[in-house]
Amino acid sequence: MFALVGWLVPALVAAAPARVELVFGGDVIPHGEVKSVARAHARSGAVPPGGGAAPSLNYEGWGHVFGPLSDVLRTADVGVVNLETPVTDERKAVTQELIFNAPPAMARALVGAGVKVVSTGNNHARDQHPEGMVETLRHLDAVGLRHAGTGATRDAAWTPVFMEVRGVRLGFLSFTRSLNGFSNPKDANAPHAALVPYPEHASRRGVSEKEAVERVRVAAARCDALFVLVHWGREYAEAPHPLDRALGQALLEAGAFAVIGHHPHVLQPLEAYTTKSGRRGLIAYSLGNLVANQGRFYKHRAGGAGTEGDKRDSLLLRVGVTRAEAGAPVALAEVAVLPVWIENNATGRKARAKRNIQPVLIDREVEEVSRRLASLALRTGTPDKETRAEKVALEQRLASARYRRERILRMLPAEFRVASPELRRREDATARVVP
Repeated sequence: MFALVGWLVPALVAAAPARVELVFGGDVIPHGEVKSVARAHARSGAVPPGGGAAPSLNYEGWGHVFGPLSDVLRTADVGVVNLETPVTDERKAVTQELIFNAPPAMARALVGAGVKVVSTGNNHARDQHPEGMVETLRHLDAVGLRHAGTGATRDAAWTPVFMEVRGVRLGFLSFTRSLNGFSNPKDANAPHAALVPYPEHASRRGVSEKEAVERVRVAAARCDALFVLVHWGREYAEAPHPLDRALGQALLEAGAFAVIGHHPHVLQPLEAYTTKSGRRGLIAYSLGNLVANQGRFYKHRAGGAGTEGDKRDSLLLRVGVTRAEAGAPVALAEVAVLPVWIENNATGRKARAKRNIQPVLIDREVEEVSRRLASLALRTGTPDKETRAEKVALEQRLASARYRRERILRMLPAEFRVASPELRRREDATARVVP
């Protein structure tokens, strides 16, 4: 379902000759348990007649992990997420709670789910050392997944991604404000992450805020709509970092179409911003986690604060870009919010049930559970013990889903409104993307 952000939608809108839709998601984190879920749900085909390994039917199980969101991502022209991990073939790579690595199958699954662009400029870019940064980009290139934020050199790390969709030239620029204590190398020709450190970490060999704003200005001049993907803020904080609020607005003034934030691992507010020139822009300070194993022991309790579940709250942000006529500038058409919840059965699952971690659309969850409850209510006769237990479990799921939805939508400012009652589909979901 789409929760429509009303301030961007005029009362009467004529059909525009050019329209592009993008969907942005949050952090994709391959915690050890997430990788275990993928392995547990992997499906293979028949062994080839000549022998060898059986082909995977669902990207070694990663298709299962991303599956519930794939139709939404595919109906957009461009899907974008933050890839919070290196991607390497190194099976003996050191991974811990805060050191990540993902197999190439995950990158293939992202493409299969409809993702076309990932931001790699984040604090985990160096988890598998500079060599891992470069290998990651090789794997992304191999599957056609465009990327921004890291590179084999400093200039490459700051190089935007450009693509053309229906005559609209889109740009994506990514940078991070932290490298988990690491610094970029002195050698400009060594692997780098695009870094704009906070003042207290100015020695990390990044660029200043002023220089970052100028880089955005240059990139924005080369496309119709530039999206800046920023890894910033304080982890688990509900409010944006004060310096990031000022920086986000400066990026919009410099020409960014929208600023999409990641890193806090919880949702932070969406902000409508009108530049001094009268152009409307958008800042999403944090889209939260999209795939992760955080908050796995959370259980909804009526009257409880529910803050532990915030790490499992997420959303997909669907942004429309329109051009009224040939040669005219593009503008924001509409912005739709799809509340997402990371399903995680770490506790409470039945015996022998597989461990599961998946992002699910909350409104679909509400509809499905409500339908099943209505079906139970139609049964005649006195309900047996199993039916009563099922009813209680469904009622708990419904209460939890509705509560999480409310907590997610509180991130919409007062001038935004929830308007659309159903999931909208585009008739033409396939756009020719030209590099």
